[in-house]
Amino acid sequence: MDRRKEMEEYLKEYRTERLKIKKIYLEKNLIKLESAFHEKLNSLIADQLQRQKEDNAVKLKDIFLCRLISSGYTESYETILGMSSVMLYMDEKKSQVYWYPELVYENIVQDMDAVEKLLRIKFLRLEDFELFFLKQKLLYDDWTLLQECFRNLFKQSVSLIMDSPLRLENEVLILSGDYMDNLKIIDHKETERREE
Repeated sequence: MDRRKEMEEYLKEYRTERLKIKKIYLEKNLIKLESAFHEKLNSLIADQLQRQKEDNAVKLKDIFLCRLISSGYTESYETILGMSSVMLYMDEKKSQVYWYPELVYENIVQDMDAVEKLLRIKFLRLEDFELFFLKQKLLYDDWTLLQECFRNLFKQSVSLIMDSPLRLENEVLILSGDYMDNLKIIDHKETERREE
């Protein structure tokens, strides 16, 4: 008998409370993510500048954050941060770096211990696949929080892009979603047209 949905329902209150607490914690400690984010952003800017030297027609259109579903399996908890032209996935020279936002995922082991403890109150003989399923739910919750952090970090870091010599489209889109999936626009920035 598959009990995963029943377990998920049983943990609903725990997940809601966990999200609330974690959101407050991340908002208060966003500065701890900032330096690593700036380092990754500067690396992407340098890569895009090199690309724009090679091809005068290229302009920056998209800045994206992608969740790697496999990172939940490998427990690396890395995401992809990148920049591209208007071609996005078709852009063979887009810039990408792996980013491990430690602050977001640092307590996943403790959170899973709490989940297991709660489940043992109601359920007998917990199976590994059931715990894995629930861990993916917690990681998805963390992903929603990370997207908010990404939006806030971008707003604080927009000057790194605007003050750089990068050629930009009239509007730069901030995108987020699963890797190689349909990314959603989570923010945008109007720019002044820059011609060389």
